[in-house]
Amino acid sequence: MSIRFAFAVLACSFAMVASSYSQDGAFPVTVEHALGTITIEAAPERVIALIDRDADTLLALGVQPVAIRSNFGFEAGVGPWSEKLLTSKPIVWTGRELDYEAIAAARPDLIVFTHSGGDEDEYAFLSQIAPTVYLPQGAAPWSATTEQTTLTIAAALGRRDDGLALLNTLEKHLAEQKAAHPEFSGKTANYLDIFPGGIWSYGEYHIVNQTIYALGFSPIAATAQVPEGEANITISAELLPDYDADIVVAFPYGRSFDALLAETPTLDTLTSVKQGRFILLGDLAFSAASVVSIPYAVDQLVPQFAAALAP
Repeated sequence: MSIRFAFAVLACSFAMVASSYSQDGAFPVTVEHALGTITIEAAPERVIALIDRDADTLLALGVQPVAIRSNFGFEAGVGPWSEKLLTSKPIVWTGRELDYEAIAAARPDLIVFTHSGGDEDEYAFLSQIAPTVYLPQGAAPWSATTEQTTLTIAAALGRRDDGLALLNTLEKHLAEQKAAHPEFSGKTANYLDIFPGGIWSYGEYHIVNQTIYALGFSPIAATAQVPEGEANITISAELLPDYDADIVVAFPYGRSFDALLAETPTLDTLTSVKQGRFILLGDLAFSAASVVSIPYAVDQLVPQFAAALAP
């Protein structure tokens, strides 16, 4: 599925679901998610984001969170792609575990945790504190798309048209980059996570792969081995050549290429490595996968793709 087609399908389905909602800016609004339905009686004034992508989305929609849990450990609460949008000084937590007492102490009137694991106990605790916008309806745990999270949050804020506008702007940006680089068409690309002790491969529906395809690249055959609904699969170093492509993008978890090569000698057998087309991500912008971080990541990577493919 192309990103353009994905946007169109999700926008249409959102429009149908939201047809029973109040007009933009009018409350109450009702939002369905994977674990139920919530009604938000009035425009939220104290919103908490419990993951980086949701903080980005709130800021893009003009809402300054009163507290942010940065799963990536950003001391400011957001990555460099969102720093200009953050004009307040929210409470910031950086731990992996949710601190329910601290969340309650922040006195939220809305909790946003759409890119979540869909845990029923977790949701029950959070919803006792404040109305909680959780994993979008139809999304797999930890695999909600940018479109799903953006539109769900926009609905909760009574700003569904603004959410659609953000997605349209993102789509336009990707289309412009694709048009500017016809050399990407007909080339394959793949994304890998290479972490200490293992390698993860992702399917065609992963946000990095989807974004790369939107730029004109094509998937490799091995991406079909990741079952739909699964976030990733673990692959052995011996199978790494099966996941090679004209362009390989990898997240190295803070390590240099030399360090990766020392841990995984089979990297040196990849054609993408031999020809200088193995590109390491320098930050977590793609992982944040928000309407703010994706353009930031694309603008950093496209020149690298173009240079790698230059004759």
